[in-house]
Amino acid sequence: MSAAFDDLKKIAADLVGEVGERAGIGGLKDALSEIERAGRKNRVDAIVTSAVPLTDTERATIDSRLRAKYGDDLPIIFNVEPAILGGVTVRVGDRYIDGSVANKLSQLRQNLTGN
Repeated sequence: MSAAFDDLKKIAADLVGEVGERAGIGGLKDALSEIERAGRKNRVDAIVTSAVPLTDTERATIDSRLRAKYGDDLPIIFNVEPAILGGVTVRVGDRYIDGSVANKLSQLRQNLTGN
Protein backbone atom coordinates (compact mmCIF):
# COMPACT_ATOMS: atom_id res chain seq x y z
CA MET A 1 0.00 0.00 0.00
CA SER A 2 1.13 3.53 -0.54
CA ALA A 3 2.53 5.69 2.24
CA ALA A 4 -0.30 8.20 1.71
CA PHE A 5 -2.87 5.45 2.26
CA ASP A 6 -1.08 4.28 5.40
CA ASP A 7 -1.03 7.86 6.70
CA LEU A 8 -4.75 8.22 5.97
CA LYS A 9 -5.50 4.96 7.82
CA LYS A 10 -3.57 6.20 10.86
CA ILE A 11 -5.40 9.54 10.85
CA ALA A 12 -8.77 7.77 10.54
CA ALA A 13 -7.91 5.38 13.38
CA ASP A 14 -6.81 8.29 15.58
CA LEU A 15 -10.03 10.15 14.79
CA VAL A 16 -12.24 7.13 15.54
CA GLY A 17 -10.28 6.54 18.76
CA GLU A 18 -10.69 10.16 19.84
CA VAL A 19 -14.42 10.16 19.07
CA GLY A 20 -14.77 6.89 20.96
CA GLU A 21 -12.97 8.31 23.99
CA ARG A 22 -15.20 11.38 24.03
CA ALA A 23 -18.28 9.16 23.71
CA GLY A 24 -17.16 7.15 26.71
CA ILE A 25 -15.99 4.11 24.74
CA GLY A 26 -12.55 3.63 26.25
CA GLY A 27 -9.95 1.55 24.46
CA LEU A 28 -11.43 1.90 20.98
CA LYS A 29 -8.13 3.08 19.49
CA ASP A 30 -6.30 0.12 21.06
CA ALA A 31 -8.96 -2.24 19.70
CA LEU A 32 -8.51 -0.84 16.20
CA SER A 33 -4.75 -1.32 16.48
CA GLU A 34 -5.25 -4.91 17.60
CA ILE A 35 -7.57 -5.59 14.65
CA GLU A 36 -4.94 -4.15 12.29
CA ARG A 37 -2.22 -6.40 13.78
CA ALA A 38 -4.48 -9.46 13.58
CA GLY A 39 -5.23 -8.70 9.94
CA ARG A 40 -1.53 -8.66 9.13
CA LYS A 41 -1.00 -11.99 10.95
CA ASN A 42 -3.84 -13.69 9.08
CA ARG A 43 -2.71 -12.67 5.61
CA VAL A 44 -2.90 -15.35 3.00
CA ASP A 45 -0.46 -16.03 0.23
CA ALA A 46 -1.27 -17.15 -3.27
CA ILE A 47 0.65 -20.30 -4.17
CA VAL A 48 0.88 -21.01 -7.88
CA THR A 49 2.32 -24.38 -8.87
CA SER A 50 3.30 -25.34 -12.41
CA ALA A 51 5.01 -28.39 -13.92
CA VAL A 52 7.77 -26.28 -15.46
CA PRO A 53 9.06 -22.78 -14.66
CA LEU A 54 6.66 -20.14 -15.99
CA THR A 55 7.83 -17.47 -18.39
CA ASP A 56 7.89 -13.85 -17.27
CA THR A 57 4.79 -13.20 -19.39
CA GLU A 58 2.89 -16.11 -17.83
CA ARG A 59 3.88 -14.98 -14.34
CA ALA A 60 2.81 -11.40 -15.10
CA THR A 61 -0.58 -12.59 -16.39
CA ILE A 62 -1.25 -14.75 -13.34
CA ASP A 63 0.05 -12.01 -11.05
CA SER A 64 -2.24 -9.34 -12.52
CA ARG A 65 -5.32 -11.59 -12.42
CA LEU A 66 -4.79 -12.66 -8.83
CA ARG A 67 -4.08 -9.12 -7.66
CA ALA A 68 -7.18 -7.85 -9.48
CA LYS A 69 -9.28 -10.38 -7.57
CA TYR A 70 -7.58 -10.40 -4.16
CA GLY A 71 -5.83 -7.03 -3.90
CA ASP A 72 -2.54 -5.46 -4.90
CA ASP A 73 -0.78 -6.49 -1.69
CA LEU A 74 -1.33 -10.24 -2.20
CA PRO A 75 1.97 -12.12 -1.82
CA ILE A 76 2.33 -14.62 -4.68
CA ILE A 77 4.64 -17.62 -4.49
CA PHE A 78 5.51 -19.55 -7.65
CA ASN A 79 6.51 -23.22 -7.27
CA VAL A 80 7.51 -25.91 -9.76
CA GLU A 81 6.21 -29.46 -9.28
CA PRO A 82 6.78 -31.78 -12.28
CA ALA A 83 4.28 -34.33 -10.91
CA ILE A 84 1.34 -32.18 -12.05
CA LEU A 85 2.51 -32.84 -15.65
CA GLY A 86 1.25 -29.51 -17.04
CA GLY A 87 -1.14 -26.66 -16.36
CA VAL A 88 -1.20 -24.90 -12.99
CA THR A 89 -2.74 -25.16 -9.56
CA VAL A 90 -3.55 -22.06 -7.51
CA ARG A 91 -4.21 -21.88 -3.77
CA VAL A 92 -5.31 -18.64 -2.12
CA GLY A 93 -6.26 -19.19 1.50
CA ASP A 94 -8.82 -22.00 1.53
CA ARG A 95 -9.61 -21.69 -2.19
CA TYR A 96 -7.96 -24.21 -4.49
CA ILE A 97 -8.12 -24.33 -8.26
CA ASP A 98 -6.64 -27.39 -9.92
CA GLY A 99 -6.02 -26.86 -13.62
CA SER A 100 -3.27 -29.46 -13.78
CA VAL A 101 -2.95 -32.12 -16.46
CA ALA A 102 -2.62 -34.74 -13.70
CA ASN A 103 -6.04 -33.72 -12.35
CA LYS A 104 -7.63 -33.77 -15.82
CA LEU A 105 -6.22 -37.27 -16.45
CA SER A 106 -7.54 -38.44 -13.09
CA GLN A 107 -11.01 -37.11 -13.90
CA LEU A 108 -10.92 -38.77 -17.33
CA ARG A 109 -9.85 -42.08 -15.75
CA GLN A 110 -12.75 -41.87 -13.25
CA ASN A 111 -15.24 -41.11 -16.05
CA LEU A 112 -14.01 -44.01 -18.17
CA THR A 113 -13.88 -46.57 -15.38
CA GLY A 114 -16.90 -45.34 -13.44
CA ASN A 115 -14.89 -45.12 -10.20
